[in-house]
Amino acid sequence: MRWIIDRAGWYFSLGRSRRITSAIDLAEEEKSLKYVFHDPTLEANPRSLISVLGTMPDNLVEILDTAVQACRDQAEFPIAILSELRLDLIAARSVPLEFIPTRRHLPSVPAEIYGRYIRQRWSLIMAKWDVSNEIALSSSIDEFLADQIGADVVQQLTCEQSRHAKDGQREY
Repeated sequence: MRWIIDRAGWYFSLGRSRRITSAIDLAEEEKSLKYVFHDPTLEANPRSLISVLGTMPDNLVEILDTAVQACRDQAEFPIAILSELRLDLIAARSVPLEFIPTRRHLPSVPAEIYGRYIRQRWSLIMAKWDVSNEIALSSSIDEFLADQIGADVVQQLTCEQSRHAKDGQREY
């Protein structure tokens, strides 16, 4: 019977060997996993969202650095959100970066579903970071959505979202 169980386990794992873990491996993994807040005073700071949605300015690095420094000067914790995947920014920034995909990233998704997804993603980011201040360096989320899917679909989604809130259903 044990042989059957072992063979079934091998079959379902597709022959992949399991990684052997030890207390040393777990300790090393724990050291490598870092959460954003290590300092309680930093965690207590209000959070500011610096959003760059839509067209990216040519001097985005300088603009973002200036906005981040302004937030830090005000004892705020900055978080940046971009609508373009810019690896140079992700690698070089000392702030957490979030990503909102454009229609170019999700071309096969219908406009209405894309709009709902972006609204829900935006709400989750705002809740995740408990944002108290937003600095829009380009478009607001509504302007961004209007550029991506059209103002008529955005209006429809806004009405739908209001109806959900009024009925006590989960907003997105």
